[in-house]
Amino acid sequence: MKIFKVGGAVRDELLGLKPKDNDWLVVGSSIEEMLSLGYKQVGKDFPVFLHPETNEEYALARKELKSGHGYKNFDFIFTPDITIEEDLERRDLTINAIARSSNGELIDPFNGQADIKNRIFRHVSEAFYEDPLRALRVARFKSQMPEFQIHDSTQDVLRKIAESGELRHLSNDRVWGEVQKSLNNKFEEFLYVIRSFQLTEPWFEELVEIPEIESDMPEIKWCYVSDVNDFKFAKQLEVPNSFSRQLLMWKRFHGYKLEGNIEYKLDFFSAFSKNNLEESIFTLKYFKEIQIECIPIIKEYANYNFGELLLDKNKDAQSVKMEVLKEIIKKYER
Repeated sequence: MKIFKVGGAVRDELLGLKPKDNDWLVVGSSIEEMLSLGYKQVGKDFPVFLHPETNEEYALARKELKSGHGYKNFDFIFTPDITIEEDLERRDLTINAIARSSNGELIDPFNGQADIKNRIFRHVSEAFYEDPLRALRVARFKSQMPEFQIHDSTQDVLRKIAESGELRHLSNDRVWGEVQKSLNNKFEEFLYVIRSFQLTEPWFEELVEIPEIESDMPEIKWCYVSDVNDFKFAKQLEVPNSFSRQLLMWKRFHGYKLEGNIEYKLDFFSAFSKNNLEESIFTLKYFKEIQIECIPIIKEYANYNFGELLLDKNKDAQSVKMEVLKEIIKKYER
């Protein structure tokens, strides 16, 4: 039984970065032996275990055989005779196919160290084709390490995956997982890869323009991209509520007409209240042309005390609110 540190942890160390977490690979062992040593099994598709003290994940070395479409349909072989080299061969990129032994020795059968030095993304083997999610992972890695270039051979692979239609068999959750990680980095780089290698269907359809994004907030980045693509971008992809709510507010201000008449503005501003005040003011930071008019109107209307005015039973509550809103609009209208 031998234990190796593998994957992103080794890559980050070689890049001079602090790994976010450690990935451990166990060679020459079995489920029974791992359990007898106190490890807790958590993997469903293949044996992954939690260390009894550190709670870090340890996986048995394995080989994978594709048995269907997408990323789910694989048969796994994890017998004790699987070698470290065989396990590394199933990985996506050479920079992620490096292992470090307990005595510090690097096992690098696919020259990942050279690719790290030369800042190259290169797929390890033909196994790359078997999991279409890996195409999106390359785009995600590009967002995290924009100084890296995609090797010509890997560019060909990305195009073939796009042509194969295999991306359609991915789940929304797995696709969004790659998008979310990219949004926390340089999202434009993710989008350039997706567009350049025709990886847009079906999840990123209508990606035509890639904007300059003036925010570090993932939800706002998503809004910028959707905006420049006429709000048709990635409509098939289900996004978290925080993204859909922010996009809805963004679209509302995107369509605001400074030259609109009083009936238009009454209808527009009546939708705002204390419930969406904070979100509205935050979003207006990105709409400089209209924020001077919109912010004071929304603030005053949302915070207006209608208490005494609404006590008059002879007046309709909605009419009272519209009368007040009309005066507020006239006060700040440009």
